[in-house]
Amino acid sequence: MNKIKYALLPVAAIALVGMSTSCQKDPLDLGPEDYYGSRNYWKSEAHVVGYADGLHSSLRGHYGTHTITFGELRSGIYVDGTSSDGMTTTGGDIRLQNFDADHTGVTNYANIFGRIINCNLLIARAPLVEMDEAKRNFIMAQAYGLRAFYYFDLYRNWGGVPLRLDVAVIDGELDPQKLYMPQAKPSEVMAQIKSDLTKSLELFGSQTSFDPYSRGAKKGYWSKAATEALAADVYLWNGKVSIGDNAANPADLAIAKQHLNSLLTNYGLGLESQFTNIFATNNKGNKEVIIAIRFQEGEATNHNGYWTYSGDTGAVSANGYRADGTRWNDPLNVKRGFTMAYEYIHEMYNQFDAEDTRRNATFYPSFLKDADGNLTLYGLHTQKNIGSINSSGDRVFDGDYILYRLPWVYLSLAEIANYEGNDGDVVKYINLVRERAYGANWNVATYGYTAGDFTQNELAILKEKDKEFIQEGQRWWDLRRMTLTKNGTPLVFTPEGNFGKTPLLNQATESHKLLWPLDKTLLGKEKLLEQTPGYAKAGE
Repeated sequence: MNKIKYALLPVAAIALVGMSTSCQKDPLDLGPEDYYGSRNYWKSEAHVVGYADGLHSSLRGHYGTHTITFGELRSGIYVDGTSSDGMTTTGGDIRLQNFDADHTGVTNYANIFGRIINCNLLIARAPLVEMDEAKRNFIMAQAYGLRAFYYFDLYRNWGGVPLRLDVAVIDGELDPQKLYMPQAKPSEVMAQIKSDLTKSLELFGSQTSFDPYSRGAKKGYWSKAATEALAADVYLWNGKVSIGDNAANPADLAIAKQHLNSLLTNYGLGLESQFTNIFATNNKGNKEVIIAIRFQEGEATNHNGYWTYSGDTGAVSANGYRADGTRWNDPLNVKRGFTMAYEYIHEMYNQFDAEDTRRNATFYPSFLKDADGNLTLYGLHTQKNIGSINSSGDRVFDGDYILYRLPWVYLSLAEIANYEGNDGDVVKYINLVRERAYGANWNVATYGYTAGDFTQNELAILKEKDKEFIQEGQRWWDLRRMTLTKNGTPLVFTPEGNFGKTPLLNQATESHKLLWPLDKTLLGKEKLLEQTPGYAKAGE
């Protein structure tokens, strides 16, 4: 099995631009002038390729924030307080929407600006290097795509943010007064995201291969398909969601649809025959994947052990039973195991039909047994992306984090079709996902979706995504983007978006919490930044 090369090159070991907090530099952690930032570095094709590999290593460092912190923790699907294993769960303020000027969830814009400066540096320097033009264009297309990816995270979470598109710090500009930047308007940020997407697609040109230069990462590097998926995501979002001065533009849905249809026809994508195959570590970069963040034993592993259990001190190991009534006895072979810092609520398990193969591919439930031998659901232990057992017999969490895959394309097309009033396509795309999920149990008359009105269709799409994309960072964005009626109330403000319970946010009093506040340390350093609208200054 090929190891992802960006983890092995020297550039991956350096402190890429964005790691310094020196008071003489830009307070947004834009970083120092160093060898890799200086013009002395950019002398050969190998330098450009190596730095591009470093961009992907930097992307891997952002996976948990992007997928879990931003994409899931706020969406009402996590246990709060204590997990079934007896451990205190992580991220309570975020889960409970406890945001104010003193509780900001993340600090310093989640350190995204350092990653953006990395992209800026490659964009600025690569044109100066003598190298194969097609290869340079491909690598620069990656940098533009990644910059759009990071700015889209910033836009959806903070709206207006500074538009830092240069490498002033690296080129020797050290005057903080010149480096301070105010937030751009949300409309300006969205315009820049779209501009970067257009430039990325232009530079990729007709190159639709995921690995044209035989890097061996099997969809672990940014590609034209990745940019098209991101473009579809951006235009779908902007077609339905308003932020600040940037009003939703329904015309953007047609552009999103074009990119989604391109993904269906131009990149050789296809569904895996079984749901369990998607995250299998011997099937990385499979035909369903569009772009993934690669993990590999000996390079980097993900944190999915924190969704399992402790094999020696946890309550589940002491008290739990398997579905067949036998004692727990470490069924996932985690041995001593992990602090169970994250756990999904029981509704996430109970929503599945028993015949839906995704249920048991996603969760390994634990049960309590009473004196009569009756079992009661106790804990949910996520095994969807469980990694592998290595040559020493140890559990290794080396499964990839997939940013986009084909069922996301199908269900995005279903969402657009619902907006268009095209019930036939709503049914078509939902059932494409369901058919694979039910496998040999599939019976369209029993399990197939039949179209309803707008609300019923929208909730059916959400429910399908709730089952398909657990631990893939989709639900919070779905709740913000999807609506109870056409152009109506976002699901985040409705009981329907929270399993019939109290809405996650009160529309009358908490609408400002759709965006995250800025921490007081950042505001104290960055003199031109203003607090996110709706939040008082720290201490007020």
